[in-house]
Amino acid sequence: MPRWLNRIEESLAALVLAAMVTLAFANVLTRYLLHYPLAASHELIVNAFVWLTLIGIAIGLREGEEGAHIRFVAATEFLPPALRRGAIALGFLVTAALFGVLAWLSFLQVQDDLLLGMTSPALGWPNWVYTGPTPALSAWVSVRALAGAFAALRKR
Repeated sequence: MPRWLNRIEESLAALVLAAMVTLAFANVLTRYLLHYPLAASHELIVNAFVWLTLIGIAIGLREGEEGAHIRFVAATEFLPPALRRGAIALGFLVTAALFGVLAWLSFLQVQDDLLLGMTSPALGWPNWVYTGPTPALSAWVSVRALAGAFAALRKR
């Protein structure tokens, strides 16, 4: 995939992480200096953590021959090259399927949030603001996993 796409992923992850750290720090300051915590900080940080996790999974899938995620290397290390490539591709395909299902189910969740008019407890924002990015990020993880599967099968 293009290098600029990698940069977008990394920048988005850095932006979300910076926002989380800033919000958590502001919460600590207000709690100890003003004796009044920011009630909404927990709500925002937890949801941002979900987004950051999905972005991190996508980044990890693109790294190296088998991705940078924990895997049982001993199971494939001693296989002949063709079987090894097939096993690696299968792992990526299972990951793509799992996150494809997550994308679909989270899309249904967003639809329900819109239909029912659900709001968040602390800020009263519509829930789809929090759940909205999850289908797209999950689908992106699937795309990265499919790219890993194709790369594993193409390798000689």
